[in-house]
Amino acid sequence: MSYLVKKAAGKLTPGASWDDPQWQNAVEVKLNYHIGEGTTHHPDTRVKMLYDNHGIAGVFHIDDRYVLGKTTGDQQPVCHDSCVEFFIHPAGDPKYYNFEMSCTGNLLLYHVTDCRAEIFDVMPQSELDTIVRRSSLPKQVFPEITDPVEWEMSFYIPIDFFVRNSGVSPKLAGQVWQGNFTKCADDSSHPHWLTYLPLSQLDFHLPKEYTDFIFEA
Repeated sequence: MSYLVKKAAGKLTPGASWDDPQWQNAVEVKLNYHIGEGTTHHPDTRVKMLYDNHGIAGVFHIDDRYVLGKTTGDQQPVCHDSCVEFFIHPAGDPKYYNFEMSCTGNLLLYHVTDCRAEIFDVMPQSELDTIVRRSSLPKQVFPEITDPVEWEMSFYIPIDFFVRNSGVSPKLAGQVWQGNFTKCADDSSHPHWLTYLPLSQLDFHLPKEYTDFIFEA
């Protein structure tokens, strides 16, 4: 279940859509596990990632329904919206990150020691502003879209973000981090919680259960 983050053939384009040629060689995975009771709505959710000498990029593609996006800005509880998430624990850092992105592009981001004990650093807006997010949906989705709809969320994180905040080497080739991909929609009429990895409980903040994210050498 490890994930290979392949190196891009050229310089990454931040915000590139799912069908952009830059993703041709990226490893695509599906979020096959659903946890918690929720509903029978388990939208097909896929993701792929790459890195280059300057940053890490990813894109989610979701065949969805009952899509909700009420948040209006960053550091709001985007997990209540239709939301995709990238959890990553850089090697050598005692903390991990929860990149939680609403379907409209709003980001919640903490540097976490123990989420359930509320031991985390809320990342400042100046750091969030360095992270590119591009949604295929409008800035707000309310009322809920009940018809079938496809949407995408792409993101780009400069390597300098991790150098500043986690002290990692900017040369990612060969590094092994830990992480997971997830999707949720807590306040949708059809709530669900999907994950790339099988988790022991309805909680995405389980860093001990994350898998290896291997940066291609």
